[in-house]
Amino acid sequence: MNTTKERIRRTASRLFSERGYRAVTMRNIADELGISVGNLTYHYPHKELLLEAVMDEELTTLPAGPCPGLEGLQQLLRRMLESFQETPFYFNEPDIYTQVPELRSRHAAVVDRLFGVLRDTLAAQVEAGLLRPELTGPMLERLTTLLMTSHVGWAQHNATWEPARQVSVEEMLACQWAALEPWLTEAGRAARRRLNGET
Repeated sequence: MNTTKERIRRTASRLFSERGYRAVTMRNIADELGISVGNLTYHYPHKELLLEAVMDEELTTLPAGPCPGLEGLQQLLRRMLESFQETPFYFNEPDIYTQVPELRSRHAAVVDRLFGVLRDTLAAQVEAGLLRPELTGPMLERLTTLLMTSHVGWAQHNATWEPARQVSVEEMLACQWAALEPWLTEAGRAARRRLNGET
């Protein structure tokens, strides 16, 4: 069921992605929806509140806890990439955080939570014998940081280059697996081959 608030959030998210947060006005959003600005501001009195609502909605699509198995790890990495692709304005407009200061602390909390989910997912692979047992402590933190920051670099790369030079979700996922590959155990390599549909 598509409520008015859901339609507003989705339209705002699309316009923010297409034009950039700063360039989109409440009038633009209302016109796109075919409603009055008064109707729009009844649901979201300020553009900043709408931006926060878009972030909150996106968060519901991301896992809240560790994902089991290499398939779970792959789904987590893919969903994180898709999330960046669906809401690029959070990453391509860094000054958005000075315009909406509350968003900076909320976004930092989201990044910290996702970092924990990814780190714990990697640790679960170690416990399951799919990643090497040396992947603990500082090394686990470093690999998690590498994977997390690669998402931001990828999003900014795609925002900068013309479509022919952009990197797809699948290509980026393959790059992330290249970083994970040396950490796979024999059991992990076998699980990875099955995940790829290889014999």
